[in-house]
Amino acid sequence: MRWGHGRIYLYVLNKVSSRRRCKAGMIVGRVDAVKRRIELTPESSLDLINLFRLVKPGDIVYSKTSRELKKERASGKTDSERIQVILGVEVESKTADPLMRRIRLSGRIVYESRDLDLIGKHHTLTIYPGIPIKIESQRDFERLRSFAKSYEERKEGMVICVSLDDEDLAVAEFSSKGVRVAHSKSLPRADKSIQWGEQELEKFFDEVVEAIKGLPEAGILLIGPRIFVERFLTYLRKREKDLLNRIVGSLSTSIGGEAGIREALRSSAIPEHLRELKPFRDMMEAESFIRIMSSDPEKVAIGLDEVYEAWSLGAVEKILVAESYLWNNLENERLEKLLEQTERGRLELHVLVDGLEASEKIASLGGIVAILRWKLPLRRS
Repeated sequence: MRWGHGRIYLYVLNKVSSRRRCKAGMIVGRVDAVKRRIELTPESSLDLINLFRLVKPGDIVYSKTSRELKKERASGKTDSERIQVILGVEVESKTADPLMRRIRLSGRIVYESRDLDLIGKHHTLTIYPGIPIKIESQRDFERLRSFAKSYEERKEGMVICVSLDDEDLAVAEFSSKGVRVAHSKSLPRADKSIQWGEQELEKFFDEVVEAIKGLPEAGILLIGPRIFVERFLTYLRKREKDLLNRIVGSLSTSIGGEAGIREALRSSAIPEHLRELKPFRDMMEAESFIRIMSSDPEKVAIGLDEVYEAWSLGAVEKILVAESYLWNNLENERLEKLLEQTERGRLELHVLVDGLEASEKIASLGGIVAILRWKLPLRRS
């Protein structure tokens, strides 16, 4: 993933839907130059990181939220009611919640969609994936417009991976959000002498097909030992020709199931047209860093202290950062300086999405690392 012009870019493949989508999954709606507003719907925790950096104090953020209203009866008893209302909040402060992966924008209410006498009162909007918002900026609308324009030009996509052998089946969704396993099952093997070709496996393949049909339509990548991949292809030719037409490639691994998916992510034989899909891209970036670190430790920087020092000396070629590290350090001044440089196109930075081995490897090295242009004897802590 690249971070440039203040947003996170994810590598994806599929065609754009009728709504305009950014590479990170952000849905970009109307851009209103007269009211100086843009409409956005974040769809991942990475989108929330972009929004956290985009929104500044003084901006007005509109979102549907709930508010508790209290009414006093003639008897003196007080009733409370929670209602849904669209509020516009002039942002005074913002906070990030790394544990829940939420951002909170606090300030005074300047707009209410219902007459509830809330104008001027304080409120906190909690923003999380799937919640549409509008951002209005009188001070820096051009940055908002640039943000929206760059996202409109990028496509989101995904691939469905089917991983199988004679003992395990798994169906997973590979997208900008990482890898999500939708179906996983170990096959009963009462008699280990029974061969795959002799088993009645169609009912298990039926489950795989149902899992695929429960996911958004996308290309299908088959993973596993070749003989078992061919067996599933034969099943599709007989029973599911529509799914057969969605096959985009296959990848031979020594094992199937979830273990096969993990092996595939580490494979150097990834089909060329899938290399820019985020889970594969993240792993390739992490493995490349580890190879360089192992062969020449002075060509890398590890941890924020070393990375920042190397950047100040002009030695950084590329930075890798774990998503979890960003969430926990969004208000770190030195990290913010590095992010500002990437926003200006002066630095290449890749964020590795959580939940994958690639991100875990970088997290174990301090969360942020860099490949250097030349050898540098950094002060190792």
